[in-house]
Amino acid sequence: MKRTISAMVGKGSVAHNSRLFSAENVDSERTRLNIDYCNKPIKQVYHELFDEALAKYNAKQKRKDRVIPDYYEKIRTGKQEKLFHEIIFQIGNKEDMAATGKNAELTRTILDEYYQGFQERNPYLRVFSAHLHMDEATPHIHIDFVPFTTGSKRGLETRVSLKQALFNQGFKGESRDDNELNRWILSEKKALAQIMERHGIEWEQKGTHEQHLSVLDFKKQERAKEVAELDTEIGEKQMELKNLKTTLAKIKETKSSLEKIERELDSSPKLQLPEPQLLMSAKAYRKSIVEPLIRRLKALVRTVIAKSYEGWENYYRINDINSRLCQERDHLRYEISKLKEVNGLLREQNKGYRMLEKFFGKHRLSELIKDSDSIKKSKKRDIR
Repeated sequence: MKRTISAMVGKGSVAHNSRLFSAENVDSERTRLNIDYCNKPIKQVYHELFDEALAKYNAKQKRKDRVIPDYYEKIRTGKQEKLFHEIIFQIGNKEDMAATGKNAELTRTILDEYYQGFQERNPYLRVFSAHLHMDEATPHIHIDFVPFTTGSKRGLETRVSLKQALFNQGFKGESRDDNELNRWILSEKKALAQIMERHGIEWEQKGTHEQHLSVLDFKKQERAKEVAELDTEIGEKQMELKNLKTTLAKIKETKSSLEKIERELDSSPKLQLPEPQLLMSAKAYRKSIVEPLIRRLKALVRTVIAKSYEGWENYYRINDINSRLCQERDHLRYEISKLKEVNGLLREQNKGYRMLEKFFGKHRLSELIKDSDSIKKSKKRDIR
């Protein structure tokens, strides 16, 4: 038996998760089957985690405006970090793992086993609210936690930080899409998949990760690939520019050599014509003084001409390459700006897609998209 794994970052409605109130999609007759693991007041958790560090921090402050009276309120009203985070895990969907179907109890057992190891796997994510729901269409589990880091040199020694908490657990992001959170979620999916396998269920990944993506996700990914390719091309051009700088350095060296030669012509005793010695014949003066001087001057002229040709050749080559690089740079900038604009549009479209997916459900929305594609193809055939 194969089943998918869904993971979603939730909004964190603790009151709803603990069933202080019930939404329309909740079957209250099955609420008794839910499992409430914990539901601790979040303020109490903040006191337990941060009071000691807060006292140390405040004791060091010499200015009253830097003292933090209440760390919970500072995070709640701030914009850098969230008070807490929520992750929701689900196996399969309402068609193959419904809460009222034959696999309901098996799903409950697997999710329960998954939660039992959650805190041990995630020592820097303090869980304060966790609930396994069996009274909705598909069994799923909500886990709410406060991410924290210790030994910080900025602000409180122990402070709220999702990025640092996950980094402390060995997750380091490489890009905006491949960040610490996404890597951690994938790791948790693998942990859940191992438990599923022990119970005879294989994690259905549908061949490749791309096949799990929605059309909009895939388009975003393709644009990201194009941007990456352009970045690579920019890197190559930067290498060319580096080589040009090396060539320019050689030209400067050549120029310096020519200047040195010019100074030698003016001041070097070897290149100056001395006065003839007393009683020295013209023939002897020519042979011993003038001819050696002429040979030295000819060699020097040949060196100057060679250096000059080399300098001009490099100069024209650099000008040509630099002109091409400028054109390519402007083209790349234009292409990147277009791709960023497309990515922005896709991101907005993706938000709408997610809202539709949440409203209709993945399966129903997939059917609607297929119906729409069929209608479009039919219209094209009619036109032809």
